[in-house]
Amino acid sequence: MRKADLISGVEQVSRALDESGLELPLVEVARLGYRREPVPGELLTRLLSALRDYGLLANRFTRPARLLAEQLGLAPLEHADTWSLLIAAENRAQEAFAYAERVRFGTQYLPRISGLLAQAGIPSVDAARRGEGGASGVDVLTVQVIESPRRFSTPTRLATLLDSLDVLYGVCAVLEGAEPGGLSVIACDSGSDKTFELMGAAPVIAAVRALVLSLWDRVVFYRELPAAQRYRMAAESLPLLDRVRERAQQGQLSPEQAELLRRRLVEGSGKFLVAGATIPELQERAYANPRTLMAPAPKLLAAPIPGD
Repeated sequence: MRKADLISGVEQVSRALDESGLELPLVEVARLGYRREPVPGELLTRLLSALRDYGLLANRFTRPARLLAEQLGLAPLEHADTWSLLIAAENRAQEAFAYAERVRFGTQYLPRISGLLAQAGIPSVDAARRGEGGASGVDVLTVQVIESPRRFSTPTRLATLLDSLDVLYGVCAVLEGAEPGGLSVIACDSGSDKTFELMGAAPVIAAVRALVLSLWDRVVFYRELPAAQRYRMAAESLPLLDRVRERAQQGQLSPEQAELLRRRLVEGSGKFLVAGATIPELQERAYANPRTLMAPAPKLLAAPIPGD
């Protein structure tokens, strides 16, 4: 599980516990149970409302949040049979107290765990991650490296991917009138897949993101072809090549500059496809599976781990 997914899961569970307000009614039910007193209607209403609210929020948990809730013993709070135990069971005091302790741990310590996992922030970087980098003119591109459980990336693969992004950023920077060397790798994360976060000038990052999406459209269009041919056709049919030609025709680029940009664009796109990576925005285009069509070349994966 990637660190970013774990942080998101921690925040989801913490928010669900806090917004539902479960802890106080659970503690009150436990106190009444120890005194062998029935649960009054007003407390019953508050408890059931809190359980309902938590269940609604938990229903939207992502997989990391779901796994975290299960590990903390909170998953039963979503089920009606647990609600019955808390209200009418002989040992309802013990049950309510046990769940109250779990909820209290979650509300008190999960935010701290999230802060511990998060990277120590640089204000401009944190703002860019939140999509608020417009004021400083920067943006963040997230790139996910596709891996299988038993075959990991070779150093060559990661170098190929990062080199492709550097090349594509440089081409887009020239076309956007920005500094070609302004791309930075600001974070790496790993789990079942690996993720890189790269920061650069906002217009250039937007252009690179659009370029990857247009590559994806063409990979899907040529999906019946063998991988090598599919990648070549996709790289050589990019709309950005037309923009380079237009700039040359208008005299904004010399023929030599235009040819160099064209070659670097095709080279960088081909390397990106061979390396096998996706961006989160590709997931919104669900008419094909990015993990299949954007898979890496087999030679860029290490041999399977023996004995697994």
